[in-house]
Amino acid sequence: MTDSITLGVSLACPWDKALAFLSDPAHMPQWASGLGGSLTQEDGQWIAEGPLGRVSIRFEPPNDLGVLDHTVTLPDGQQSYNPMRLIRDAGGSACILLFTLLRQPGVRDEQFQADADWVRKDLATLKALLGQD
Repeated sequence: MTDSITLGVSLACPWDKALAFLSDPAHMPQWASGLGGSLTQEDGQWIAEGPLGRVSIRFEPPNDLGVLDHTVTLPDGQQSYNPMRLIRDAGGSACILLFTLLRQPGVRDEQFQADADWVRKDLATLKALLGQD
């Protein structure tokens, strides 16, 4: 069984506003630092030049359920599936984003923890973009 860590961040903005922002892949470089600040569409695929080189990213189609999963294909062909969910707050004025980090085969504890720290930093950036509590 794959190890995982689920990280969350509360966003002080309405669910529909957060979903519209997060469902548009073009916004991802504003908060996901692993994309190297750029994401372009080429031949129907999203391509980023990041710290790991040129990667392609396949996003789940936009939906009204808050499912924001995406799969990153690395230059060597290895794929990393990234489950992400946007959950409505009971009051409607805020929401919660959950990102599940799955440990890739061969990743040591130290690297897995560093990956989790990187996701935490990216989620903090997203929180600053979409509003603080």
